[in-house]
Amino acid sequence: MIDVDKGFSLTELLVVIGIAGVITGMAVPAFGQMIQRNHIKSAALSLQADLQLARTLAIKQSQNILVSRTTGNAGAWCYGLAVKTSAKTRCDCNQSTTDVADDCEIKSTLGASYSGVDMLTATVNNNSFDFRRGTISANGVTFATDDYAARVVFSDAGRVRLCTPPVEGTGSTNRPVGTIGLPAIPDCP
Repeated sequence: MIDVDKGFSLTELLVVIGIAGVITGMAVPAFGQMIQRNHIKSAALSLQADLQLARTLAIKQSQNILVSRTTGNAGAWCYGLAVKTSAKTRCDCNQSTTDVADDCEIKSTLGASYSGVDMLTATVNNNSFDFRRGTISANGVTFATDDYAARVVFSDAGRVRLCTPPVEGTGSTNRPVGTIGLPAIPDCP
């Protein structure tokens, strides 16, 4: 005999929907944090790779390569790479045309690609890699989201690496108050 009363009662259905709601409610904040971590890590790794590219190009082409940054919040920042000349001491990474005097002819990266990521104010926003040895004046760039911070540092010798900025402070080299470093990223010296 076939039982035609197969199915779920209203109580069973409401219990299952309730459990699914609780699980979803617990997963949403963790998902948001994962997105923040991925955006800030992508921004920092992109700058790290582009700085290494600038160093390589400086040595390979026997030309000083300029790295210019414009800081800002929530993706309203950018950085660019250009060949440094006596007339060009900076490049405007917001330029959309390449035929102007201050364009970043090698590469320009807009922060809008990394939503919710801030590039914090730096003491120097224009550096250049020397073509003789691939050196640059020591400096760094700190990126931050609501919950996380990461710093790309470059040494006088031209070494570029990713690290976690020092604990809370107001300077451009410190982690903003209330943020933490990225997992598995070493502390900055």
